[in-house]
Parts: sequence; C-alpha cells; structure tokens
Amino acid sequence: MIKIILTSAICIATLTAAAQEEKPFIREGNGYYRDGQFAQAENSYQLAFNTDKSSYEAAFNLGNAFYRQGKFNEAKERFAELAKSQTDSDKLGECYFNLANSQVGIMEQFIKDNKLDEAIKAGKEALESYKNSLRNNPDDKRCKYNYLYVKRLLEQLQDMKNQQQQQNQDQDQQQQQQEQDEDKPQNPENQDSDGDGIPDQVEKGDDPNNPRDTDGDGVPDYKDNDSDNDGIPDSVEAGKNPKEPQDTDRDGTPDYRDLDSDNDGTPDSEEEENHRGISKEEAERILEVINNADSKTQKKAKDNQDTYRTKSRDKNW
Repeated sequence: MIKIILTSAICIATLTAAAQEEKPFIREGNGYYRDGQFAQAENSYQLAFNTDKSSYEAAFNLGNAFYRQGKFNEAKERFAELAKSQTDSDKLGECYFNLANSQVGIMEQFIKDNKLDEAIKAGKEALESYKNSLRNNPDDKRCKYNYLYVKRLLEQLQDMKNQQQQQNQDQDQQQQQQEQDEDKPQNPENQDSDGDGIPDQVEKGDDPNNPRDTDGDGVPDYKDNDSDNDGIPDSVEAGKNPKEPQDTDRDGTPDYRDLDSDNDGTPDSEEEENHRGISKEEAERILEVINNADSKTQKKAKDNQDTYRTKSRDKNW
C-alpha cells in the first residue's frame, strides 16, 4: 500500500476579513475531521465552500474529506481545480501532492478490478502530479517516496500486462491450431482409438462398416485393448511393429487375435499365468515378511536416534 500522507489533513490558515463568513463551517468541519467523521466533515466544508468559493481552506479540506472516504474521483477533481487558481508555490505543492494521492487511489481501485490499462493510465497521471508537486516543493521527502513507489508499481503493472498479452497470444495460437487440426481430414492409417498401437483400419478388418469383434464381447477390436480376451494386452501381442501385428505361428491370424499364438496346444492365457511367476498367496506372504523387516529397521533407527539426542543434551559444551 502506498504511503499516502496528506499535506494538511486539517488546513487552518489565517483568514482575511472578507472571508469570515465560512469560518464557522470550517471550524465545525475540522472537529468532525479530527473525530474521523469524514462524511459530516464533508458537509461542513461544502457549506464553507458554497459560502466562499475562493476559500483555499474550504476547498482544500473538502478534497481531504473526499479522499478519506475513498471518493477519489471527487478528491481528484477538487484538488485539480484548486491548483488552477493558486500561484503560491507552497500551496501548489500541497494541491499537486494530494491530487497525485487521489490519482493513486483511483489506480488502486482499477488494480482490484483487474483493469490494468486504466490502472497504468491513472498511475502515469499520478507521477506527473508528483512531479508538479516537487517542482514547487523540491524538498518534500514524502512526495519523493510516493513518486518512487508509484514508479516501481507501474513497472510491475506493465510486466503483468505484458504477461497477460503473451498468455492471450499463446491461447489464441493454441485455439487456432486446434481449429486447424479439427478441420484437417483424419488419416485412417493414423487413427488408433484404443491406443494399442494397432491402427483402427487394421483392427476393423475387411468391412469397416462391420468392425471385427474377435472375442464377441460387443466391443469391436479397434476399441478393445484385449481383442481375443486372453489376458494379454493387444499392445504386447502386436509385437515390435504394431502397424503390421506379429503372427508367431504364421497361420494368418495375428497374435492379438489368436488364442494360441504359437500353436503349441497350450492357450496363451495359461502360458501367461506361468510366465507371471509366483502365486498371489506367495506374493502376499513375501510382502508380509518385507513389512515386518521394515518395521524392525525403523524401530532400530528410532532407538539409535533417541540415544544420540540424549548424549547430545548431556554433553558439556
């Protein structure tokens, strides 16, 4: 959050005889302002300003009351108008400083609403107002601080905008590429609905309108990961070149559709069970042994750790 410091939260100056009529309203507004009742202070300052529109104190304090309520646009308008009528450098410095603070308030509102372009514009206006303040009051450290803060904030906002633009461009390119891909006619030779590496064109068979269903399970081969239902995935039985599935026994039926792919009299499903090695029961027994051993190892490590900590505490450093 920016370090906003109003130059004169309660601006009370010596009034000339011609400006006495608004004085009670200003005094009343000052009381409300000190108590944090900024809406009531606004009303009193507005009455003072309506009584004498040339009153610097009434106009300035009215702008402050607007600012404290978050009415940054009203505050901006009041300080900008007031600056036009001033020739004193001190007063000009005050007006431009509070004008800049109001513009920063507007910028922060735009940031919350994710309106980066508007926020950057308001921030640049604030920088110009801070510059005008420093031209009239070069020694104002608060103004220098706020100027540098807003400058860094603008750099961050610009980076955010650039990132958003890049993201939008990337999304547009992805969308365009996707639309182009969708418009391209699909090459039947490259389609592989079940992802087994075997082209749909091969798995469908000679009649694409009546796709082959080897195991008769109602799922055609080109959508079935195990076309012959032997427990061995088609991707495995297809071999090294799935586009030309292997046929081990060369009987004209590729292995992924052949229940006895090597024609040795033993179904592939039984051979797969033998190749799998240990039984389910044996696997569970081995897992239990491993878990027990692991538990003992962890306990031993914990005991050693506790011993080490005890020795560390007892050691006289």
